[in-house]
Amino acid sequence: MNNSVIIRGLFEFVQQLILIAIAKDLPVNLIVATDVDDAPRYQALIMASLACRKFSLLAQAKPDYSQADSLIIGNLAPLATDSGPEADLQQTLPLFRTFVNLAMANGFNGKLVLAGSNDAVLSVLAARFSGVDHQRVLGLGTLSQSRLLEQLLRDQLNVGQHDVHAFVVGTAQAPLIAWSRSYIGAAPVLTYVANQDTNFSAEVMGTALDQIDNPAIVTNQTLNVLALMQVLRAFYDQAPFIGTVTNVQSGSDEQLVGLASPVLVSANGIKRLADMVLSDEEQKEYAEIASQIRGDLDRVEAGEFEQNDG
Repeated sequence: MNNSVIIRGLFEFVQQLILIAIAKDLPVNLIVATDVDDAPRYQALIMASLACRKFSLLAQAKPDYSQADSLIIGNLAPLATDSGPEADLQQTLPLFRTFVNLAMANGFNGKLVLAGSNDAVLSVLAARFSGVDHQRVLGLGTLSQSRLLEQLLRDQLNVGQHDVHAFVVGTAQAPLIAWSRSYIGAAPVLTYVANQDTNFSAEVMGTALDQIDNPAIVTNQTLNVLALMQVLRAFYDQAPFIGTVTNVQSGSDEQLVGLASPVLVSANGIKRLADMVLSDEEQKEYAEIASQIRGDLDRVEAGEFEQNDG
């Protein structure tokens, strides 16, 4: 099994992933694609990785992309703290395009994992730039929010680890809780609201919504690293799961859009097992999110972000 993974991203994010991978002894050969000047920052981590039985670590300026099974792309530039996702996308686009083209020109033909911001837009662009099958392109999407929501519901109802299945769909910046498709045990979450024997109410749902909508989740690197670890375990540690990662899908108008929805994540990449069926109101909100992403993609194609540069 090829478990070679190349990652490119900001040091703090990559460092957190490495530390958790070392602690978990993740069965992965991780190669950091880094600038020559930054390589020394990884030497202590490389030394620590020698204590692992299954995990190994290298930092290289020119890794062999043709031998990698997966390519992880985090944020390639620091997020703008005082502007927003549009400014981040404008700053990221040329760096992203250059790096993806470099990897493809050097023989990469594996799975693409987008672990930074704007993955809804970048997933579609990555599929176009690379020509990689859509089932091998995914972003972290709303996986962090779904993981948080499930834990909030477990804590609220005092149930077990595997008793809750809850989904946050859409995008990390515009998350939509799919209450109609979230279950506790064999019953939909919404049935618990009407049950006076449980400590679950509309107020609890509102609190959960506030926490999931918190913008700090989007920029929380630790939450993103934990979500990325779940994806890597699905790829390389025989731990497939159904989760709300960003996937490239066709809308009603046949245009491609990147949205987070429940798909199977496994060693082969991602697979949509069934079409997601939402309530009428949820479907309307989901369509609005998709329309926003398509608008962003249209602006990218029109060159607006490049025109605004500088």
